[in-house]
Amino acid sequence: MPVISAYSEALRVFRGRKPEEMAVNSGAEFDEKGNRFHLTYFGHDVDVDYPSGQIRCNILPELNVNDRVLILQYLFSSCGTPPRDSWLSFIQLPDGPHHHAPFVVEAITPLAAEFGGRPGELMEQAAVFGAEKIMMGDYGVRVPAFSHLPLAVCIWEGDEEFPANANILFDVTAPLHLTTAALWVLGVELSRKLRGITGQQYS
Repeated sequence: MPVISAYSEALRVFRGRKPEEMAVNSGAEFDEKGNRFHLTYFGHDVDVDYPSGQIRCNILPELNVNDRVLILQYLFSSCGTPPRDSWLSFIQLPDGPHHHAPFVVEAITPLAAEFGGRPGELMEQAAVFGAEKIMMGDYGVRVPAFSHLPLAVCIWEGDEEFPANANILFDVTAPLHLTTAALWVLGVELSRKLRGITGQQYS
């Protein structure tokens, strides 16, 4: 589906939902006077006007279209269930096996290549997005994509016998907040942000 179609559909659904319900379910704040949501996305403050869907964020460079679609989808899809900090790999998500191979290519393998030999840099990069260190892999971080939807990134250092490896994990409640297709994009976006890649690359 072209990005513009995904964005138009997200706007259509967003505008048809009651803002008070979206705020309660997503954990966002809704300013009734300003008709504006306040929430966080990867550790940064985001404002979303209602019903226009205009998004402002203190992340530089500017959010790309996939970021904007994800923010709108989270607002109208989230069910309010808090995270459990129990983790699933992408292949364990609903229909995950059908999309696992491209997820590995787009998100996981590049992380291993980027940080497998210098995992300390992962900690530095992830801190920009509100991450906290967790005991997982040789190096692991918990990244708050949204208030109810954290992701975990794990790195295993390579050696002469085994290559470096990585993984992106999703809280067990993630499928209650976003579709697997949206979680695919979210995981790839996290990988790209950690590697310092900006702009629009895929749809």
